[in-house]
Amino acid sequence: MRSFPRLTGVTLLLASLALAQCRKSGGSSNGNNGNPNGYYMRFRLDGAAVSYTSDPNATLSFLSAEGLYNGALATYSNINNGAKNAVIITLFSASAIAANVPYSDPQKARQTNGTQVPQAVVFWYDSTGVSFLTAGTFVDANGNVSLHGVVADAKVTITELTATSVRGTFSGTVYRPDFAVSRVISDGEFYLKRN
Repeated sequence: MRSFPRLTGVTLLLASLALAQCRKSGGSSNGNNGNPNGYYMRFRLDGAAVSYTSDPNATLSFLSAEGLYNGALATYSNINNGAKNAVIITLFSASAIAANVPYSDPQKARQTNGTQVPQAVVFWYDSTGVSFLTAGTFVDANGNVSLHGVVADAKVTITELTATSVRGTFSGTVYRPDFAVSRVISDGEFYLKRN
């Protein structure tokens, strides 16, 4: 049984930070966490409609140690349940994260130390907390992957970026750590509060 090769430290760090940031703002009993503005992340998972509205947020920043700009986009079915029924998207770019710029696999961003990281990584957590991840970490910039049948097809585009919110679209095939199960996320769209 194969499992995920070592992920780049920056990818795991950003996913962890996104989870921590979201958990800090949790608190309501219904998981809605004061979402009066209608923020959301919705998509199709293997064709079935899914919508998450608990603690929808986006953080855009510059990682000086890596020399990259990043975006952490996250939301949950219910923030009080932790990393279950949740989506976290991380973006990496040599330029500031911007609207109408596609971030996708197998395209890479290069850290100051020369390490290449995927422009877009989509994490999806199922109802039991099992994580699924797009495969950009495992392919080179030409799309070559050493794992038979695995595709790196994550695509994220921010369509509107304001001082208070982020809108956009996303899709990608996500894999369980043993690669025995994959799920297809399609028709994804988000409207998130910008932190």
